[in-house]
Amino acid sequence: MARFFMAGAGIDFLGKEEETDMPTPAKAEWIDELTDKLQRSKAGVLLQTQGMKVSEITDFRRKLGASKAELQVVKNTLLRIAAERAKVQGLTPILAGQTTIALGYDDEVTIAKLVSDYARTQKIIVIKGGILENRLISPDQVDSLAKTPPRLQLQAQLVGSLQGPAASLVNLFTAPLRDLAYIIQARTEQLEGAP
Repeated sequence: MARFFMAGAGIDFLGKEEETDMPTPAKAEWIDELTDKLQRSKAGVLLQTQGMKVSEITDFRRKLGASKAELQVVKNTLLRIAAERAKVQGLTPILAGQTTIALGYDDEVTIAKLVSDYARTQKIIVIKGGILENRLISPDQVDSLAKTPPRLQLQAQLVGSLQGPAASLVNLFTAPLRDLAYIIQARTEQLEGAP
């Protein structure tokens, strides 16, 4: 079907409004800000928070803010443009209906854990998906990510697993010398005590 567009009017011949390519200066600034946030974030979770009270959203924002994360209700078109600029792939399929984005700046796991925990207490929240390494991840993957131990705990486990064999190796090499020292000390004490 042919479509006719009236320049400047933003309306096609079917009477539908056409999306213009040029956002207003305020929207352009907002897109730039959101693009920067997407680029700086380690991970993000896209939610549907429709039906939540303002006080509940404010409480959720405070909890996220304490962990260097933030929550923002976004317009799908502006998020799509910002995601394209930030080179985040695959968001378009889930950008329908009301969208709220939670972004985490410290590590990948914390934001997923905070959102998943809050979603369990607030049954009205629906996790639409997540962003990890500039790619869309499914709600199940967000849940799996939330169950992963935090980065510091994983690092501590790694150091512990490396430290154990190293300590055993040191004990293995020092045991003969230590045993020899005990034998020499015992013989010395035996000779000193002999008349």
